[in-house]
Formats: sequence, structure tokens, C-alpha cells
Amino acid sequence: MKAEKRTEKLKDLRANSLVPGVLYGKGIEPTPIKINYKDFVHTYQQYGKSMTFEITLGGKKHQVYFKEVQVDPIRHNHVLHFDLQKIAADDTITAEIPVDVLNRDEVEKRGLVVEQIYNVVETDFPAGSGISSFELDVTGLEGNDALRISDLDLPEGFKPLVDEDEIIVSISFPQEEEEIEEESTEDEELEVEAIKQKDDDDDSDSDDSEEKE
Repeated sequence: MKAEKRTEKLKDLRANSLVPGVLYGKGIEPTPIKINYKDFVHTYQQYGKSMTFEITLGGKKHQVYFKEVQVDPIRHNHVLHFDLQKIAADDTITAEIPVDVLNRDEVEKRGLVVEQIYNVVETDFPAGSGISSFELDVTGLEGNDALRISDLDLPEGFKPLVDEDEIIVSISFPQEEEEIEEESTEDEELEVEAIKQKDDDDDSDSDDSEEKE
């Protein structure tokens, strides 16, 4: 991907389908840059925030990754600004890697509930070896089964910054309607009993008043 140094005002850039950003990291001063919007979208969709790629700036090539991307809070597909961090070959990157749950439908068709607790997992990994996502296959899992951080298929050098016993995906049975009805009936009985007791107390107070008269 090709980047150019930025000197224009932000509103002028966006009017010309250019995305403003900044490049920083080892061996380079923070540099305001701009990238063609279509090139940005293509690159970001391909690499996300967890993979490195190469950009050319002023005839020099830099290995970088998307450190931060700011989007419009109203128009979520409209990018406002981005940060590129330059890395060296021996650097370690920390990024949130998405978790894709495979074959969820197969489990849900059997009437079970699939709950995903972690959508991303913060992970350290060597520069140049990023992946787009972790994949967890839930095919054949039964109620009360769970997949944990320790079940991730980790490439060499990848170290999740989450305890290995943390549950990523859990499988449970749906709540039975009968149990809900029983709880509702018990609540109604308690309410009736409370009303009855209150009425009895009121009658007793009335009798005591008559005796005093």
C-alpha cells in the first residue's frame, strides 16, 4: 500500500476521498500521512488489527500494522483517522484477535444454547506472524460443555494474555418453560398468603376496637 505525507487540512482530505492517519514507531518520527480511501478499506479488510503489512512512504518501505482506527460514531463505515505502527523483525505485537465460532448452527439445531463469552482475545505474537482470527469448532458439543483459552490452536510464539482456564464458549440447555411456570405459581401463592394474612390482621384489629367500645 502506498502512503503520502499529509499537509492538507482534514476536511480537504476527506472531500477528496483520502483518509488521514499517522505513522510512528522505531526509527521514524511520527509522520502525518494520507491514503486513498479504497486502498485503506481493501488493506484493512485484508489485515485487520492483528496482521502486519508493508507500506511505501517517500520511496521507503515500512513493515506496519493498524494500531488504531477511528470511525464515525454515527456512520460506522466512515473512517475518520488511523494509526500505523512501524515494527522491526524482532518486535512482539500485542493485539486483540477475533474469535470465530464454527458450526454454531449444528449445536443450536439440537435445541442447545451457544454463548460466546470472548469475542476477541488479547494476544502477544511475533512481528510478521499475525493471524486474522482464532477458530473454535463447537460441532458435537453437548449441554454443559465448554471451550476454554487452553483449547485455542495457537501458532508458534502466540501467547494469550488471558488465563488459560477462562471459558470462551459455553453450551447450555434452554430454560424449561415448566420451571418458569412453577416459579410464577409459587410467587402467586406467596402473594395470596400475604394478602390473606393481612386481612386476618385487619379483622383482629377491628374486633379489638369493638371490645374496647
